[in-house]
Amino acid sequence: RRNLRRMAIADAITGELNYFKTLVGSIVFARKLKTVLDDRPMTGTLLPPTVGGVLTNVALQMLGKTVINLNYTLSNEGIASCARQCDLSQVLTSRKFLEKLPVEVPGETILLEDIKASVTGKDRLVAILLALLAPIGVLDRILAGRKRRTEELATIIFSSGSEGEPKGVMLTHRNILTNIESSLEVFPHHRKSCIIGYLPLFHSFGHMATVWLPLTMGLRGIYHPNPLEPKAIGDLVQQYTGTIMVGTSTLLQGFTRRCTTEQLSCLEFVVCGAEKLAPRVRKSFKEKFGPEPLEGYGTTECSPVVSLNIPDLVSPGFFYHGTNHGTIGRLIPGLRTRVVDPDTNEDLPHGEAGLLLVKGPNIMQGYLDQPERTAKVLKEGWYSTGDIASVDEEGFITITDRLARFSKIGGEMVPHNVVEECLHELLGLTEQSLAVASVPDQQKGERLIVLHVLEEEQLQQLFDKLDDANLPNLWVPRKNAFHRINAIPVLGTGKMDIKGVRVMAQELEGIS
Repeated sequence: RRNLRRMAIADAITGELNYFKTLVGSIVFARKLKTVLDDRPMTGTLLPPTVGGVLTNVALQMLGKTVINLNYTLSNEGIASCARQCDLSQVLTSRKFLEKLPVEVPGETILLEDIKASVTGKDRLVAILLALLAPIGVLDRILAGRKRRTEELATIIFSSGSEGEPKGVMLTHRNILTNIESSLEVFPHHRKSCIIGYLPLFHSFGHMATVWLPLTMGLRGIYHPNPLEPKAIGDLVQQYTGTIMVGTSTLLQGFTRRCTTEQLSCLEFVVCGAEKLAPRVRKSFKEKFGPEPLEGYGTTECSPVVSLNIPDLVSPGFFYHGTNHGTIGRLIPGLRTRVVDPDTNEDLPHGEAGLLLVKGPNIMQGYLDQPERTAKVLKEGWYSTGDIASVDEEGFITITDRLARFSKIGGEMVPHNVVEECLHELLGLTEQSLAVASVPDQQKGERLIVLHVLEEEQLQQLFDKLDDANLPNLWVPRKNAFHRINAIPVLGTGKMDIKGVRVMAQELEGIS
């Protein structure tokens, strides 16, 4: 209501909707859904990041539902498992979406096209009056049947399963809203900011940062259903003057390779998470488009943002050090952190690496129906991230690696990402072309395996340069440990599929 005439959301198919049309459309949709949805507290969706996907999420929240954006990149069995865990009986989806990505919809299928076709002129008129005149409390009673509370569950987001079976992360309205408010305390933005939404709705950053952050702050959001189509996304960015992009190191490579400088020249702030931002990716993106991608950090369990690098601030007589390359930035306001010994849980001094713990109002309520797994990571309000990190005296956090991405070789911990980065640098590669995993070894406990997409000539060049690698001997993979594959496995969220890499490595080594 404060921004009725301002653009709210847009995509290439629907075009743009201002905040008035977005509010009216959501109310129309919510009133129609109320007549077809059962009284179960959770409702599922199988929708990509589009205007329709955003309106569906808003309408379901208006009805007081807990929204389950199902991960359509999972197998049919995985999707069905998520639906069973949430006791879903109905799933909202689109006929066009199912034609492009046929999946087995668990439970009763409700198509958005059928809902849209049933809307009458009277429905629109009622929605317009409610949008303009009804107090929020009245809308709550009409649509949700009650006054909603911030402690209620807003969504359950299932982990990508990169290092294990997906589990349902329970997030409340308070978790998400406080994370938005804290992020915007440091997130560079202004009234004309436009956030580019191509991360899936089932992804925690896609859900918070590209749907609810712009809508609750009166900003603009533009959407594209497939994160692996950088040229089409670039066209949208250029058309609507997109200014803020969130993504992953892997996805940025596609933009650098396929977009023109003009398409992304309007960007002002680019932040990467989910995986380590490779220096080669940061450098090539900056050289082509101007803004320097900065690394942030978050986890689904933290709603998701934990820390950010931000641009340095300079004014006469003042300098704020906001960026420290190689780190994940400083904590956003309202959060606390500890670095502890993984074995003893004792606090470690500044600069010493240990297990990273986080505490704040954005921490999840727990894992759905898994109290034992919840108890392992949540103790006295502290969430154990599973990441090994250190914090310097300025508050910058450096992630050494995920605990699960270490190999213990001959008693020494070997970080996979450091080996990966060195191998890429030896060949001057900017794209993810090699992935490091490990398999059991009788003599040394574990040994490194490297999956790659290199041509034979490139592989030989790498072998010739291995002796010059600035790595300890134990960290250098043996030549017979390299295996060529068709493509490095990538999750639907845009980051490397760590579990998939590990499974492929074991299969190629003949280990069951």
